[in-house]
Amino acid sequence: MKGRKGLKRLGFLMALLMALVVMAGCGSDTKPQAKEEIWQKTDLTAEQKVDSLLESMSDEEKVGQLILFGMQGTQVNDDVRYMLSEYKMGGIILFDRNMESKEQVAALIQDLQKAARQSEKAPLFVAIDQEGGWVARLSSELVKVPAAEQLGQGTPAEAAKLALESGKELKSLGFNVNFAPVADLGLADERSYGTTAAEVIPFVKAVGNAYHEAGLIYSLKHFPGIGRTVTDLHKEGNTIDASADELWATDLKPFETIIQSVNNDDYMVMVSHAVYSNLDDTMPASLSKVIMQDILRQKLGYKGVIITDDMEMGAVANHYSFGDMSVKAVNAGVDIVLIGQEYNHAIEGYNAILKAVRSGDISKDRLNDAVRHILMLKISHNLAW
Repeated sequence: MKGRKGLKRLGFLMALLMALVVMAGCGSDTKPQAKEEIWQKTDLTAEQKVDSLLESMSDEEKVGQLILFGMQGTQVNDDVRYMLSEYKMGGIILFDRNMESKEQVAALIQDLQKAARQSEKAPLFVAIDQEGGWVARLSSELVKVPAAEQLGQGTPAEAAKLALESGKELKSLGFNVNFAPVADLGLADERSYGTTAAEVIPFVKAVGNAYHEAGLIYSLKHFPGIGRTVTDLHKEGNTIDASADELWATDLKPFETIIQSVNNDDYMVMVSHAVYSNLDDTMPASLSKVIMQDILRQKLGYKGVIITDDMEMGAVANHYSFGDMSVKAVNAGVDIVLIGQEYNHAIEGYNAILKAVRSGDISKDRLNDAVRHILMLKISHNLAW
């Protein structure tokens, strides 16, 4: 009898185990479907979709959305899969080191979105810096766009035509974000359309509209303007001493004009690492609550996504740890922290933000506000895996 009871008990446990395995299998099969049901529902507004997704996301998943990282290599390898599955990172930027041909890039982006689909609740931002001139990736194969300074000698319509052609090509490869156009005045290396706001604004507006027509999210950079810098921010910081009145009349004018006349869901605003002594003399713009909250959000009324310039740049990386500056950036009002070179730096930023959320150093309201901006942008542009 004892033996029979033992067999019955064993049989019950085996049956229970099999049921759990089946249930687990069903869960893993339906998880992507559940995400896509929310993402693709036609009877929900964008705001309702965002609310549903936010409610279903853990703090770990939310923090992942705040990081846009860079990868090594030209294909999805174990390192990239780990970054997406373990940290749920919400975006990636590709550089020349990742690009061999148009066919390879298209396959890479498809594989990236496929990997993200297995573990994330939203498709990836897949970004590129394709301004034109010397800031151009895969220049041997992609549409050649002259430098902004050269385009500024022509008409906004001519610049827009090239931007539309380039944008459609990028979109066809799978990119959904282009970190262009430059809205700065008189930036070095031919990166500006002109030296005055009156010259720059028509080009920035026309080129941005062309990228939007092509189906891309674009960016206005580098808020609140870095045309006055005298050192390369990739190497070291720079303090701009122009008065607030002077900045409002010049460098800030292109940003103000576009923000107040173009749908904020069409683009991100990329914030610079320069210090503006008469706006906030204690912090670079990318870590400044005054510049991002008081000026960009409140005074200009911007409601879209705020992203940092690359945190690997010497202007900030020489002075802060990646964890420290990531937390400072988010608390100051940044939605996405761009860490485009080393995996360990992106992981350090992620872990520090998550720790700060758990300790209360970053409030749940600030976290949800950032994720809400990100998801709204992804949904409004119909991003897909």
